[in-house]
Amino acid sequence: MERNCQVVITTSRNPSKVTLELVNDLVNSFPNCWKIARGKKSLATLLEEAKSCGARRVIFVWDWRGMPSRMSIYDVSHGWMPYVLKIVGMTRRRDRAVAVVKRPPAKNVVVVDLAGGELSDIFTEVFQYPTVYSLETVRGKFDTIILIRREERYVVDILGSDLGPRAASLKIDVIYV
Repeated sequence: MERNCQVVITTSRNPSKVTLELVNDLVNSFPNCWKIARGKKSLATLLEEAKSCGARRVIFVWDWRGMPSRMSIYDVSHGWMPYVLKIVGMTRRRDRAVAVVKRPPAKNVVVVDLAGGELSDIFTEVFQYPTVYSLETVRGKFDTIILIRREERYVVDILGSDLGPRAASLKIDVIYV
């Protein structure tokens, strides 16, 4: 199963509908990502499947009480987990005040770091997307814009080329393992 994927995204064994919606939005918004249906596969089986498709990283989206709770990022070649992103809040597409239609799969992505923290470095390392520090320089040039800003926590907005919402908005705490 040779595919052109750099990152594989999967879920816990029995994911909620909200978690599946988030994973589907991430795979649709980020090019070179592929979703694996977890089922009853073990961690070792998932890492081998990711390695066979050419992926460098596997992102597990875990849920707790029906909501996504964290994203664990595994390095496929070493089998260890360098980062855990704790999801402390989420605004889904359907929770927005404006109607957000599902967009076609993205072809190019940029990370816009308005927070000046380590989260943009993690996105750049994991996905290998370029990082810029001004939103005005990328308007209309990319299919997906990952906007990182800082409030009490990091807020990650996944925007389309028109700067409208493309997927869920996440509030994240970074935990290093």
